[in-house]
Amino acid sequence: MVPFLMVMASSVFSQNGSNSFYFCRLNHISGEVKMTGLYREQERTGFEFNESQKSSYLSGGILLRTNSSILHPNFLDFDLDAGYMPEKQNDKYLIIPDQAEVRTLKKINATATFFKQKKINLAFFGNYDENYSTRENLTNIQSTNIHFGSSLGYNNKVLPFQIDLHSRKWVEEEIQTKRTYKLDQKIATIRLSKSLGRRDRNEFSFNHDENVSINQNALRISNTMDMFDFTHHLQLDSKQKYNLSTYISNLNQSGNLKIKRFMASETVTLELPLNLSSHNTYSYYNINQPFSSQQQNSLNSSLQHKLYKSLVSRINFNLNHIKHTVFKELNTKSGFELNYSKKIPTGQLLVSYRYDRYHFRYESDPVILNISNEQYSLTDGKITLLRLSGINAATVLVKDITGTLIFLEGVDYIIIQQNNYIEIRRIPGGAISNGSTVLIDYSAQQAGNYSYDANMHSFNTDVYILNNKLAFYYRFGTQDYFNLIHTGQVTLNYFTQHISGIRVDFDFVNAGVEYEVYKSSILPTIYQGTM
Repeated sequence: MVPFLMVMASSVFSQNGSNSFYFCRLNHISGEVKMTGLYREQERTGFEFNESQKSSYLSGGILLRTNSSILHPNFLDFDLDAGYMPEKQNDKYLIIPDQAEVRTLKKINATATFFKQKKINLAFFGNYDENYSTRENLTNIQSTNIHFGSSLGYNNKVLPFQIDLHSRKWVEEEIQTKRTYKLDQKIATIRLSKSLGRRDRNEFSFNHDENVSINQNALRISNTMDMFDFTHHLQLDSKQKYNLSTYISNLNQSGNLKIKRFMASETVTLELPLNLSSHNTYSYYNINQPFSSQQQNSLNSSLQHKLYKSLVSRINFNLNHIKHTVFKELNTKSGFELNYSKKIPTGQLLVSYRYDRYHFRYESDPVILNISNEQYSLTDGKITLLRLSGINAATVLVKDITGTLIFLEGVDYIIIQQNNYIEIRRIPGGAISNGSTVLIDYSAQQAGNYSYDANMHSFNTDVYILNNKLAFYYRFGTQDYFNLIHTGQVTLNYFTQHISGIRVDFDFVNAGVEYEVYKSSILPTIYQGTM
């Protein structure tokens, strides 16, 4: 049987007219050793408030990658990756308790691809991740993630398509308390693409997602999501100066979390005479959930002019109109920006300035507004405030992007009251990864009808020398308000920010020093130094 397969593979998968054949070959092996260190000192001062923080972070690891083929490169291509990455972080505070964390990640990934360079290709993959973290005086968490699936693709001139099947099982356990969280998820995706002419491209996808989770309280949450996406790109001329892009999406989710969402957008880009160009997008959203619905119309438009290669100027206009079950909201933003670049000896000079004028109008009866599945990105070192003021902190619920995993306050994130607003931060080592997007539910007391205007100025400058190995930068931003109507119970963010720093980049050595002064009517005044 084996000799027969050898003869078939040799005759079918020959390259360049030669019958290259073997049973198994190691094509490539590589490795990577990584080490990253960070030290930061930060101070926050304000009225009867003074906090000091010193943080250190050290991570390293080793990665191994191999590529092999069986019988022939076009018959079976096999990739195997493995990695071990430990991390350690220490945070020392003046007021709140110190925190130390150690995290260890082990992973192994395997992918087998049949007929890699043919019109029809078939792939199977399997990933195993094991993560263990210990946080001093808090908890020890161990999680395992098993992810496997397959993919079938057919590249043809009539209707190219790809079908993906995924299955994921994730288990997380707190060692001391024995609390567990389990997620069982199955996803099927179909993608189609078709061009009707030389200047257009159409893409269609359908995604079916079934997920079941059991949280630490043994509460079972089950959701089924079906999503359709359609994208159309059209070039109106042969030189690609005038282009249209259409995007349509429809989501229908049933189960514990019910939601229906339809969205559509149209984008027009134009290259005009006199070095002018224009970019315009109109978007429509219709979201329906139990007890509430929302319609939103958005318009983003810009006109850009380029003077030689050094000066780019742009005029911007944005409009958003929201009609919710219990409120109406209109906000506009208009302004301009200037971007200047100049080559200097051994480097480059970059200078930019931007001005924005905001108008905001809100209409509603004084009610308690319930918000569901509002998206936020949680990134270390970046302040994230929930959008509305007057939020009841006890009603805040943070979930992952699928809406199935409910994160724990004090373990995965913390809530900080900032005047009449709520700030949310991820806890390093928790289930929320740095830079990830989360969904947040909350209830907020709304003040009723109010409106205001605002001015915002920002100025940035960067100087690169020694072939971009040494950089100096300065950032300035300020925001103030006027034309205030019935804003007595609305907390507005008057702020002034200064950031200056130095960065050094010599091959594999990267270092920098940054100093920030941030004065705000919402947040405590920050004097922050980072190394």
